[in-house]
Amino acid sequence: METCLEATVRVLSLYVQRQFLELFVLCFTGFVCVFVVVDLAGRLSTFIDRGAGPIAIGMFYLWSIPYFSVLILPMAMLLASLFCFGGLARFGELTAMKAAGASLYRLVSPVLTAALLICACAFFLTDWVMPGANRRRFDVETGRKLVFKKPILSQIVLRDEYGQILSVGRYLRAEMKGEQVTLDRYKGRRLVQKIRAEELIWEEGGWTFKDGEIRSFTELGAETVSGFKSFRAERITLVPEDVARESRPVDQMSYRELGRFIQRKMRNGEQATREQVGLHLRLAFPFAGFVMVLFGIPLSSRTQRAGKPLLLGICLLVSFVYYGSIQAGRVMGWNGLLPPFWGAWAANLLFLLIGAAMLVRTHK
Repeated sequence: METCLEATVRVLSLYVQRQFLELFVLCFTGFVCVFVVVDLAGRLSTFIDRGAGPIAIGMFYLWSIPYFSVLILPMAMLLASLFCFGGLARFGELTAMKAAGASLYRLVSPVLTAALLICACAFFLTDWVMPGANRRRFDVETGRKLVFKKPILSQIVLRDEYGQILSVGRYLRAEMKGEQVTLDRYKGRRLVQKIRAEELIWEEGGWTFKDGEIRSFTELGAETVSGFKSFRAERITLVPEDVARESRPVDQMSYRELGRFIQRKMRNGEQATREQVGLHLRLAFPFAGFVMVLFGIPLSSRTQRAGKPLLLGICLLVSFVYYGSIQAGRVMGWNGLLPPFWGAWAANLLFLLIGAAMLVRTHK
């Protein structure tokens, strides 16, 4: 059976949670509107020069909302926590709740739970909605719906796993077929096999060499040659997208697509450090909202006499420091000063530790 005190504490906790969510919706909507207006002011002359009408401009900002939403989420959640707990402390409600038997931790728990749920929704927004919205925004901005790619590529050289290098003289995108193909297989630095073929065709989920020969080399320099009409390749991990070099900008890829893109680049012997940092940021940045709430709750108890304009200024200052820390970690990750994971998560972990320490020291 629930006691009277437990029921009272539960009601008070839900009251605080509702206050936070109402303020979050208000702050979130306000920041999105501000970002749209500021961005429109900066782009208006460009839109006019390109002859974009009201419908095109409206569609551009409709597809921009997911990007703006993810970007301003930490600011909105920080400001909502400052307004919520700052207002409760300023009007004596927080003191009355404590006198009724509700500890600060008990009041904070539902708010942090709501913050985690919001962050989870933000991740799905980042992963499922934003890439497609960014593609459509790009189409509206450039005034084109299709990007025409070269149907034929020439002189392609790619590094594959297992010490293999694939060379293709001409590659036909639509037919997924290469011409004048060579596959060199190495063991360490020693060439152990060379496959030459007139054609390389993608069929049934794999590559098939047509009309060629296989030259194998031993450690003593002996050579054996065998011809073939059709040879099914094994251990080639490259796929047609690798050979065609088809890729989208990072901000137009989902989390899984970006992960596959990084694997492809690394498999081809290319550097993918920036993309790895971006992949970790796909998780780190949505989680920033929870960190900002945890940071803002104890901060609000130290600014309980501050009015809303001052709280807004504090929010902007903290957000400026946080976004600067995110950028600093990103750059250090890009340049190898930090591993990609720590470059993406360093700012979150720093603010999380500071916020947790402040909350522990706050009077309960």
